[in-house]
Amino acid sequence: MTGRRFPTASMTGTALLLAMGVALPLVFHMFPLGGRVFLPMHIPTFVAGLVLGPLAGLVVGAGSPLLSALMTGRPSVFYMVPMVFELATYGVVAGLLRPRIEAVLAGSSRRSRVVGRVRRSTPGVLGSLLCAMVAGRAVWLAVVVWMAPLIGIEARSVAVALGALGAGWVGAAIQLVLVPAIVRAIERSRNP
Repeated sequence: MTGRRFPTASMTGTALLLAMGVALPLVFHMFPLGGRVFLPMHIPTFVAGLVLGPLAGLVVGAGSPLLSALMTGRPSVFYMVPMVFELATYGVVAGLLRPRIEAVLAGSSRRSRVVGRVRRSTPGVLGSLLCAMVAGRAVWLAVVVWMAPLIGIEARSVAVALGALGAGWVGAAIQLVLVPAIVRAIERSRNP
């Protein structure tokens, strides 16, 4: 596969995760506040970045809210625009940081040992995931604050939007448990 920048397996995985980024929120939105609390669109984006790299993370992250808005009308434009930037940041940062964090950890023989059942890549996945979460939320906040006066949103509405950050802590906790498990399962199936 030399000379290919985005192999067929990566394209297929990206398309599958993009479809999941549109489908999962439909399930969660059947319950009151399900999407805002559990953040189902974030999971495929993180998985794309961590497993397939920053380009796939960018495509799934930016594409999921756009496609969902076009196909289902959700999220609304006020939420969709910041989400495009937020999720794209998640995917890119996770995809860029994971190999770097794992390289640093592998350089330290004491840290690179397997402890119990924890694989070497777990600290890299968790570190990348945490950094991506912080970066994505910072970008989301910046876009909301920047966008509000442009479209005539009052400061009170921005405060309501900022309150949505608080509701996402449950989803963030779920992601910290679920995403590394999904990444491990995918990588085990690739390298039995």
